[in-house]
Amino acid sequence: MKEIEKKLKKLGLEDVEIKAIKKLYKELEKILPGIEFKLFGSKVEGKGDEESDLDILILTPQSPSPQIRKTIIYKIFEINLEYETNISPLILSQKEWKEGFISYLPIHFFIEKYGVKL
Repeated sequence: MKEIEKKLKKLGLEDVEIKAIKKLYKELEKILPGIEFKLFGSKVEGKGDEESDLDILILTPQSPSPQIRKTIIYKIFEINLEYETNISPLILSQKEWKEGFISYLPIHFFIEKYGVKL
């Protein structure tokens, strides 16, 4: 967790955003061991402002069922309310990310090049 906190601080995120991401990571790791996170977007690039969301790619070990998706989205909703953050997820399986149609889209290139893996 200290490694994640170092990466988040390097990005210049607000303390409240760091706490929110750490909590999200801890809670989802309990439910889905092997989950991966990548932050991307304007905040990671240092171009965000107070109205910018915090984009996060969440890669699950297996294809996320509708129930798992709901669980992840609900956790994010709770954390956003608790910390007054605006975490915005993109949820895919690790296989979908590497081999699926999204691997051909510009967003894939962008996240792979500029995203920060936690």
